[in-house]
Amino acid sequence: MYDWKISMEKTVRHLAEQLGAIRPEALSVGFLETFRVPAQGGTLALKRVAVIARQGERIVITPFDPATVAAIVKALTDARLNAYALNPQSLCVSVPPMTGEQRTAMARHVKKLGEEARVAVRAVRQDARKQIAARGRGSQRAVQEATDAAVAEIDRRVATKLAELTG
Repeated sequence: MYDWKISMEKTVRHLAEQLGAIRPEALSVGFLETFRVPAQGGTLALKRVAVIARQGERIVITPFDPATVAAIVKALTDARLNAYALNPQSLCVSVPPMTGEQRTAMARHVKKLGEEARVAVRAVRQDARKQIAARGRGSQRAVQEATDAAVAEIDRRVATKLAELTG
């Protein structure tokens, strides 16, 4: 049996983990881990394709597959981060103090993560509704109430993180 409540809770927990990694005081390793890069025929989170470590005033990213260095540099540059290749096997992102533009970019990324979580919750809702219709038992209202609660929690977490970034 498909437990849609657990799936919705997992989505909210995953968002909380992603937002917890984002620090407003400076560019962090956790923030970079959430970026998606083209790899292996799709897009993967940066933490799935590389080791990310902070070294003083910069963050060094060492991909597991050196062929992905160019794709990672492009993804981070498109996100308006100062990324450059150190050598053929690794790249670097400099970490100056946060500027207003970087805070805006970070806020934009937080909003994107929130929207992805809302879409995931709605997909779970749709699957639950299909199962209820197929089985002929269950409560559409309970599914909608759980969806509303999950979306409200997502909105609350995103709003809290945005206030932290702009405050």
